[in-house]
This record gives sequence, C-alpha cells and structure tokens, in this order.
Amino acid sequence: MAAGPKQGGYALADSTAREASDATRWWQAYSLAGNGQVDELRQRADGGDDHARQQLACWMGERGRLREAIALIRPLADAGDDIAQLWLDRWLAESDQAGELRQRAGAGDDQALYELAGWLAVHGRLTELRELVSTEGGLAALQAFWRTWQVDIEVLRLLAEAGDDDAQRQLARRLARSGDSAN
Repeated sequence: MAAGPKQGGYALADSTAREASDATRWWQAYSLAGNGQVDELRQRADGGDDHARQQLACWMGERGRLREAIALIRPLADAGDDIAQLWLDRWLAESDQAGELRQRAGAGDDQALYELAGWLAVHGRLTELRELVSTEGGLAALQAFWRTWQVDIEVLRLLAEAGDDDAQRQLARRLARSGDSAN
C-alpha cells in the first residue's frame, strides 16, 4: 500500500532538513579553515564532522603538512569520497609515496594511476613508465598527464613509441625545431 501524503511529506521535510544541515556544516568548516581556526576545525573533525575533516586536511595540504593531510583524508578516501581520493592521490605523489600510488592504482583508482604516471614521468623513471604504459589504463593515464604538464621529451618519445599519433606529431615537430632528425 502506498504511503499517504502526510507520511511522504514528512520524509521530504526530513530530507530537506538533512541537506540544509549538511550544507550548514560544510559552510562552517569552510569558514573555519578560511579564518585559520584550526583548533575548532580539529575538534569538529575529531567529533565526526567529515566536512571539518576534509577542510582541515586541505588546510594542512596547502601548508605543506602532507603527512597530516594524508592521515586526515585517508578515511574519507577509503570510504569512497571522490574528492578525498583525488586529494589523497595528489598528496601521495607530492610526498613521493609511489608505492602506495601503485597499490591504489592496482585497486582501480584511476586518479592514482594518473598521479603515478606523472610521478614516474617527472622523476625520469622511464623503465617503470614503460611498464605502466603496458598495463590497462596506463597509456591513457600517461597521455592525460602529458597533455596537462608536458614535462620531458623522453616521455613524449615513450608515448610516440607506444603508438600515440598526437605524440608522434609533437615529437616530429620538436625534433625538427631543434634540428634533430633522429627519433
């Protein structure tokens, strides 16, 4: 039997109230972080407020306190929060934690795969990058990273060797400009 109008109305009101409360908590956490009220933010995070946890992690990350930021954001990332996963993967790369990036990429985290490809490219780890390119999604991750950052001609060569038509054209143009005709 279908719920009557009153019962459905209460459910809608409860849902709207929860959304308003959630938005209020987000705004409060955002404001606390913006005002540098870290102690209050930490108290709220410790009390289970995920918005406060996320804002505190971001605040820490912006100040180069990556270990603290990673520890704060990890539970949210592990629970499937997309933004938390993005931040965690970025901070892992910035703190040279390629091993964990590999694990997360192997578990299906596409952002971790992108960050790992970038980390390997920036650090000139071409052998490992070649191995990554041969895995599912590895070439696409490197292509995305290259198009965003365009770091090194050796990475461009690797993409060209892997069959990326755009990379082949870019490599040919670069070599022609530099007067080097060798691949």
